[in-house]
Amino acid sequence: MAKFLSNFERDQLVEVANIGADHASTALSQMVKKRVSIRVPEAYVDRIEKLVKYMGDPKDLVTAVLLKILGDAPGIMLLIFTPASALNLTSLLTKKRQKNPKVLDEIDRSALKELGNILSGASMTALARFLNINLLQSIPDIATDMLGALTDNVLAEIGRESELALVLKVNFFINEVNIDANLFLLFNSISTDKILDMTRKKIFQSA
Repeated sequence: MAKFLSNFERDQLVEVANIGADHASTALSQMVKKRVSIRVPEAYVDRIEKLVKYMGDPKDLVTAVLLKILGDAPGIMLLIFTPASALNLTSLLTKKRQKNPKVLDEIDRSALKELGNILSGASMTALARFLNINLLQSIPDIATDMLGALTDNVLAEIGRESELALVLKVNFFINEVNIDANLFLLFNSISTDKILDMTRKKIFQSA
């Protein structure tokens, strides 16, 4: 995988991200009974140590749900919220009043992990069907910490196979309840090349 994507390759990857995002946003909308909007996905390729700059300020406090993507194109999914968005979302999911409006309790954390599980499942199923590959997901984990601390281990794992990696970013938001979240799909160069190759085949078969 080259460090710089051609316009054609970037468009392909954005389309792949869009397919997963559409299914994930539909799943989220059904869960919270609210309209969920998404912004146009973004695709970035860079050296591992530079990828965090595409994900936000490393010093920002965030809550993140993490899952490993397994199968033909291994990677990692991160669903990242500001603390306020995480609390607002858990109020919708659990339909309970917060005992402490600034801290997630165990019920909240479980609800967010289940949300990550459902969103990942929706997007992975859509991508697998589109690309005609097998994709699975791990059990979700959750943590609240500074973004830089949370991404250090994730990027190190992605970087075991190559110096370059791909980040696909999708922004979800629910304006009426002040919820904003970013979904990141991270792939090493081997997985990225597979995704591009299968996308090209899909496009040529449809032409």
